Amino acid sequence: MPGLIQLSELARHCRKLSTLSVVHASPTAYLPVVNRQNQFKTCLREKESLSCGIYWSLKDHPNPQVSCFFQKGFSEITEGIVGKALHAFCVTGVIQPDTFHTNTLIKMYSKFDSIKYAQNVFDKMLDRNEASWNNMMSGFVRVGWYHEALQFFRHMCEHGVRPSSYAVASVVTACDRSGCMIEGALQIHGYVVKCGLMSDVFVGTCLLHFYGTYGQVSEVNKLFGDIDEPNIVSWTSLMVGYADNGYIKEVIDIYQHLRRIGLYCNQNTMATVIRTCGVLGDKTLGYQILGDVIKSGLETSVSVANSLVSMFGNCVSAEEAGCVFDNMKERDTISWNSIIAASVHNGHFEESLGHFFWMRHTHKETNYITISTLLPLCGSAQNLRWGRGLHGLVVKSGLESNVCVCNSLLSMYSQAGESGDAEFLFHTMPERDLISWNSMMASHVEDGKCPRAIELLIEMLQTRKGMNYVTFTTALSACYNLEKLRIVHAFVILFGLHHNLVIGNALVTMYGKFGLMGEAQRVCKIMPMRDEVTWNALIGGHADNREPNAAIEAFNLLRKEGVPVNYITIVNLLSACLSPNDLLEHGMPIHGHIVVAGFELDTYVQSSLITMYAQCGDLNSSNYIFYVLANKNSSTWNAILSANAHYGPGEEALKLIAKMRNDGVQLDQFSFSVALSIIGNLTVLDEGQQLHSLIIKLGFESNDFVLNAIMDMYGKCGEIDDVFRILPQPRNSEGRADDDAALSDFLASLMDYTPTIPDELVEHYLAKSGFQCPDVRLTRLVAVATQKFVAEVAGDALQHCKARQATIPKDKRDKQQKDKRLVLTMEDLSKSLREYGVNLRHQEYFADSPSTGMDPATRDE
Repeated sequence: MPGLIQLSELARHCRKLSTLSVVHASPTAYLPVVNRQNQFKTCLREKESLSCGIYWSLKDHPNPQVSCFFQKGFSEITEGIVGKALHAFCVTGVIQPDTFHTNTLIKMYSKFDSIKYAQNVFDKMLDRNEASWNNMMSGFVRVGWYHEALQFFRHMCEHGVRPSSYAVASVVTACDRSGCMIEGALQIHGYVVKCGLMSDVFVGTCLLHFYGTYGQVSEVNKLFGDIDEPNIVSWTSLMVGYADNGYIKEVIDIYQHLRRIGLYCNQNTMATVIRTCGVLGDKTLGYQILGDVIKSGLETSVSVANSLVSMFGNCVSAEEAGCVFDNMKERDTISWNSIIAASVHNGHFEESLGHFFWMRHTHKETNYITISTLLPLCGSAQNLRWGRGLHGLVVKSGLESNVCVCNSLLSMYSQAGESGDAEFLFHTMPERDLISWNSMMASHVEDGKCPRAIELLIEMLQTRKGMNYVTFTTALSACYNLEKLRIVHAFVILFGLHHNLVIGNALVTMYGKFGLMGEAQRVCKIMPMRDEVTWNALIGGHADNREPNAAIEAFNLLRKEGVPVNYITIVNLLSACLSPNDLLEHGMPIHGHIVVAGFELDTYVQSSLITMYAQCGDLNSSNYIFYVLANKNSSTWNAILSANAHYGPGEEALKLIAKMRNDGVQLDQFSFSVALSIIGNLTVLDEGQQLHSLIIKLGFESNDFVLNAIMDMYGKCGEIDDVFRILPQPRNSEGRADDDAALSDFLASLMDYTPTIPDELVEHYLAKSGFQCPDVRLTRLVAVATQKFVAEVAGDALQHCKARQATIPKDKRDKQQKDKRLVLTMEDLSKSLREYGVNLRHQEYFADSPSTGMDPATRDE
């Protein structure tokens, strides 16, 4: 049906044109024998008469698209059906088009995306000029036939046609937009140099944009220098290249230079500068640019106004962004997306939904960017219902096949804790890109499903999916044992990503987590570039592995390299100080550096100082630092509360809890957990019940950490009935019955089971902990759990031993090869236990350490 309608419409326009008053010559009588020359002259006179009539009739036609045909050809045609009707007269010979008219016909068909018609017209041309080739080339680029454009360029060269600067610029644009013809663009660049077109402003500008797109900033500088007379488009392309590659200051410098030389900035230039101000977050500079925009009269430009909305949104000025948006006389889809993004960036959830509502009712057009902008704001439990509504709109609008939208939905469900929905969406996506795989891996890591994340990495390797540094950074964070870490590290080297800064930082962090600081140091040394994150990871690793001297040494190297120190560096250094000797040797000098460097007002540093002095045995200094603070917040309150709970009398910690409540400090899950632990240790049930009531009142009873602390408190106070009363119940009765049956069967099997750890030994330690149990099944259950724990610790210690043996120099290793036994040391055991939260120190009879036994926190437990 659409084809029939189009044909009938074409016939209508042809009939309209055929009604023109055409002046015909009078008919001649038929003669059986005539002179051929006279007959030919007669035909010529008839044709001239017909053409003359057509000319005057078209010129007087009421449709302006038709009346200007002989002067402007097909260039003024705005309706495809009118252009086809005129083309029909050309085909039938009623109108004899020249080269100019044919060139405009090619351009018209390209404008209406009818590139095959344009190609057909070009192929039938007998006389082609430079414009013919240029129009055909630009037509291919316009409709996105980039490979055909490159083939057409080769066709020009093969036929001896010297491509003009416009044709070369078009083919460079085709290589740029295709994203997969980089090699072709490099060949075109060579051709441009060979033909001497480098100084041409059009060719140079297109090459500028191409190299800027692919991050070759050095090439961009060289190319710009080769352009003889750069125009504002060239300058704008240079600014875009700098902006896209993070050279923000250079963009502002170019803009200031343009103002000094008096070159007029168009709307694209101003939009680029304004967008750069938004990235900088410099509102003052943004106001200055806004003044220039008003002076130049570009405030009515839609693209400039859109950039202003985005800039104010990035500068946390939602009111200014709204003011610019409200004063816009004309808005496009980008305008609405910009104001929605500004509201989302400033955390204004209701305003962003309000703008979206009005957009749908007034603008009528929403695209995938609109939905993708809104979805991140719905990534929480309280806003998830709006996210599900947007998901429904995505399906209704037919956008469920858009990869960008699906990736945003994937991130939303992951952030909201709905990993099941995220995984279902991932498996039902019609198409997945690298971001989809990386997002799904990150979701599994955040949800604690590290083995599943590693399985996804294996699946990507098996299916030869493309991978980048984000993929391996996520995979490294998913490594739950040393073996997996070494395997992923090997793949990083295999893919040539071991010099990437982000991956290097992740490797240093993970090796520190597993206690292999030697490996962490080696990774750090071979990194071509190190930033503050690298050094913080190394210092934090030394601190976590109780190596204060190594942490201080790394800090000194950081300062020697001139890397800026931030609060995370100071916090890591303070956490490395564990003993009175560390306090004198390192802790107090670090405190002095904090004062000199101006970190003493940082909340995290204040809290870390309180903790450091307490764990080094100087609780009085911790209390002094806390009480002289002018501004105390929940972080510092929790620090002093924890310090008194672990290193001081519990009664003082309870007094601090009461003072926090009297001073109106908001108690959080950490405060409640510490307070409940103290109450349990002191067995003051009344205080615990009052605190339990406050927890219920404030809505913290559903928090897992607080719930565990409540159950522990009631258990220590001997109220086992209360423990079972608040124990979370299964969601359905059937699942509960199955669990009860399985538990009963397992306990019954323990009656006939003889564990490795004798019952007498288990009963001795249970009694020592104040727990009396006449049921032998529970005793053996504890024995089985202990046996499993010991086996896991021994296995991990063996892995640490093997890793330590691998770091021994080759000459010493050769001497030890005769004895192939592996000897587990206290160092191996300490590293293994540290992964389970148990920290060991050498006993007094070890000459290299004055400390005794386990640290107080572990000993209390």
